[in-house]
Amino acid sequence: SFSPTPGSGRIFIGFRTSQTTGFGVHLAAPLMPTVEREAIDFVDPALREFNSSLLEVAGILMRLALEHEMNRIGMLWEENAEERKQWEISREEEKRKQKEKDESNTKSGGNAAAASSGAKDTDNDNDSIAGSLFGFASYMARGFKSTVVEAIKTVPEILGEDDETTELLNPRDDRPLSMEERDAIVLMKAFCARPSTPDDLVGQYLAKGFSRCLPSQTPPVLTMDGVVRGKDARLCHHGLEAFGVPNVVRRVVHENAKEYHSMVAGCPRLNINDLIMSLREQVLEEAMLIRFLKWWPKFCRIDNGVERFGIRLKEAVRYQTNSENASPKKQTEKEEEPEVVQVNRLESILYYTDRKFPDGLPLPETTFSPSLQKRIGQRTLENNFYRDWWSVLPFEIWTSFIVYHSCMTKGLYPENTIRRMSIVAISKHFDSLERKGRYLELLAPIKDSPFLPCDTDGTDSNTTTALKCPSELYLASSDLSAFEGCGDFHKVAKSLTKEGVSEEFLLAMGVRKTISMDFLFGHLDTLKWNENPKPLINYLLNADLSRQDLLKLRSTCYLPAENDRSSLYAPSDLYLKNDELKIFPFVKFLQWNSSEGMPS
Repeated sequence: SFSPTPGSGRIFIGFRTSQTTGFGVHLAAPLMPTVEREAIDFVDPALREFNSSLLEVAGILMRLALEHEMNRIGMLWEENAEERKQWEISREEEKRKQKEKDESNTKSGGNAAAASSGAKDTDNDNDSIAGSLFGFASYMARGFKSTVVEAIKTVPEILGEDDETTELLNPRDDRPLSMEERDAIVLMKAFCARPSTPDDLVGQYLAKGFSRCLPSQTPPVLTMDGVVRGKDARLCHHGLEAFGVPNVVRRVVHENAKEYHSMVAGCPRLNINDLIMSLREQVLEEAMLIRFLKWWPKFCRIDNGVERFGIRLKEAVRYQTNSENASPKKQTEKEEEPEVVQVNRLESILYYTDRKFPDGLPLPETTFSPSLQKRIGQRTLENNFYRDWWSVLPFEIWTSFIVYHSCMTKGLYPENTIRRMSIVAISKHFDSLERKGRYLELLAPIKDSPFLPCDTDGTDSNTTTALKCPSELYLASSDLSAFEGCGDFHKVAKSLTKEGVSEEFLLAMGVRKTISMDFLFGHLDTLKWNENPKPLINYLLNADLSRQDLLKLRSTCYLPAENDRSSLYAPSDLYLKNDELKIFPFVKFLQWNSSEGMPS
């Protein structure tokens, strides 16, 4: 036929001979045949030199024809780029609609380990071009037998234990082959050599000439970015091609011309170094970041040894998250300002939250956002291959962050809900600790800040004025009825107790259970306890006094002496009534109604 199948091209010397070229290319040339005119003469030394040189020249012309045709295909590929782009856009829209439909019907299953094993990743980029072409000549002489039986083959998949694993390792690529790709496949298959028959010297001389032409450049191939040299192209490998690495050969194109890509063009397959270099030059969208994080553990399981590249890979990743609340900008006559996109670095992410962490709390910038973490999946983040990437957010780290957050330092009304949730979370964690001293040190920055909501007039207020410092508040359970009229007393909001904030935590933060000694001593006259100490003594007996309160009680002068209205005395200066001590005029007795018993 005019377009022979691979390896079936014939030699013409004025007429068709039975000699094949070993390529999918016919060759018509003034070659010198044997006397029987059935074969090319390689016996006679002179004719052998003539015929071999002529065949090498033919091989050179074949290489030049390949270069010319691939260049034409490359130009057509660039011209039709917009058409392929529109197809990709429509396909993404279909995928989005299908995903929404699937999510509304069923929830996707969990991740499963990949079962298949692949070959180890090797870096063959340093192989010489001359070596590649020499390998092609050897391959021509060796007699590689083709298994390609149809024009366009389907692409075999690396199967995983679930659909997600299979798709991650075999990125979906259902775009129909374009005319340029079909032409490139036919062309590349034509140059997939077979042993020439009946004389294999014909094919060897053609391959030699093919290799001598442009020896410093590998033959061209068609990639998703256009036509490039074989050494600059990359073959798909276990899903690496999904992350924007340039000059990747489509799997369907590679599968239909494997021999050309591996033996003729010498294309290396994708490796981790290619991925790292590519990631440094781009910013991943959120969906691609999620795919990347789900893909990496599965890739590590089937490609041993790549785990050591993990930290370098994490350092290379930059990404942007979806701006769900972005509002469309109004068009004005003035030039619109460019939209500022926040770019995040994956290396700055050190933590994720576990399932026990309360929802809705603010998180440090070094932690995955709840929405992104939910889309990635808890099982993915907990995977053992990420043990050096991040860990569960320690509550102490979160506490160090929240004590400087505006909800705890500024007392803004819109942050009331977040503030209450944070206080409840801190209190519950405090109660769960056996040793609380170290944790209280982390809370020191807010001990003097007005962050605790209080009850005013017996009800909860939602204004910023209802926030007080711990030292200005009393427990909701404190009985302060004896001091009515002596001033305003603010108690911690009862709703906090209902939400789980413990009194132990509030006391540790500085909230008071009893009246301060300074306030008490300053209002003895108002309370009329300076002449009759019984109500004072009864209150102190029932009060929960601190060590500092007891020291003040022992050293302060606040008790009246019997038959002495001139001054007050400290407890150590007075004696309880005792008839045996009345003989000493210098002894001062505590003023106490004799008809009333002394409390024990």
